[in-house]
Amino acid sequence: MTTSPTAGDGPAVSAPGTSVSSVSHPITLGSPEFVADPQAHFTWLRTHAPVYRGRVDSSLVDQDVWIVSRYADCKGLLTDDRFPRSPAGGPAIASGMPDHLRLLTESMIYKDSHEHRRLRRLVAKPFTPRAIERLGQRVSELANGLLDDLEARDVVDLRTEFALPVPMTVISEMVGVDEADRERFHRGVQGLFDGMAAGPEQEADHDEGAALAEFVRELIERRRSAPGDDLLTGLIQAEEQGERLADDELAAMVFTLITAGYETTYNLITNAVVTLLDHPDQLALLRADLSLMSSAVEEIVRYAGPVQSSEALTAAEDVTWHGRTVPAGSLVLPLLAAANHDPEVFAAPETFDITREPNHHLGFGHGEHFCLGANLARMEARVALDALLRRNPGLTLAVDREQLTLDPVPMLVRYRSLPVRFG
Repeated sequence: MTTSPTAGDGPAVSAPGTSVSSVSHPITLGSPEFVADPQAHFTWLRTHAPVYRGRVDSSLVDQDVWIVSRYADCKGLLTDDRFPRSPAGGPAIASGMPDHLRLLTESMIYKDSHEHRRLRRLVAKPFTPRAIERLGQRVSELANGLLDDLEARDVVDLRTEFALPVPMTVISEMVGVDEADRERFHRGVQGLFDGMAAGPEQEADHDEGAALAEFVRELIERRRSAPGDDLLTGLIQAEEQGERLADDELAAMVFTLITAGYETTYNLITNAVVTLLDHPDQLALLRADLSLMSSAVEEIVRYAGPVQSSEALTAAEDVTWHGRTVPAGSLVLPLLAAANHDPEVFAAPETFDITREPNHHLGFGHGEHFCLGANLARMEARVALDALLRRNPGLTLAVDREQLTLDPVPMLVRYRSLPVRFG
């Protein structure tokens, strides 16, 4: 087994097959150095330090964290009872948090075993493959309607004007946000994620996130008195039929749906366009045979997925792994993006291949916390990309590739903008 160094004592070495020549220590997830070349860090970690004590530095977390990077280890970690999520949520990190961030930590994402299954069962029905496919026509209408308006323009920011409105509208309709409240809801959601993404040197502005929490609580009361044909009404009615959800649980569930059905999805669509434009041979192959779209989306999730890690787990006891002892109470992150490039599992992992088979990536997680919104994200990406590529055979970037920049957000791959020209 490989013995990994303690934080700070790893050499600045070249990572094989990468463009950046050094990896500085301790590795800080989300730092400019990490964002500039994550593959260099992934390769170094898998090769030299499969269990590594690094750091996370963001508006939510600023502390040491143990990083696990090999595929087999990440997959095992996600089903290991010694590493629950619950101690990492609730009181452990929620004390003193604003209401909107506290609701995120109290969602089912941070629950385990019976409590997690109870909450997931209540919300799972609208996310089944059959239910999601029924939404496909609506997503197609949204995507084509947006393109009708955008294609007449010279330059369009595809991220904010196409990739974002599709999942935002879908999740608004699923939750039951009336048309008159959409702008307020959208502004609050964007403020929530901007606050979460604030770097360590930025002051997070929580006003919009707080306004979103207030609106969600208003929406719960509104749906109690005037039920609708939406998911929130269904959750409230389930509560009344004995599957009781407290007000905080209802609000936390809405926040979970937002994170599951919005942020990752629009970044997936954005990342898909960037990745396909970066690989014109694969883009040409997909244009020639759009039946490869499902396979292409899976490869995009593996190769350039929007989420690089699951939520933090907590060691419930001392665990010795690859010669390192992870102390009880430590936060542990399975670095899923590194696992998805593990050459022990994926042939030529740095090759983007939309025909890759099999493709058992961990981009949506594994085990009981497998992403609730996976089917929704896949479908929205497939439908949006299909409409975009069918209608625009000459799609190109409107700026030099080097001008596309990523936000330095821990564990998210999020472009700041994506200016394109249609054609």
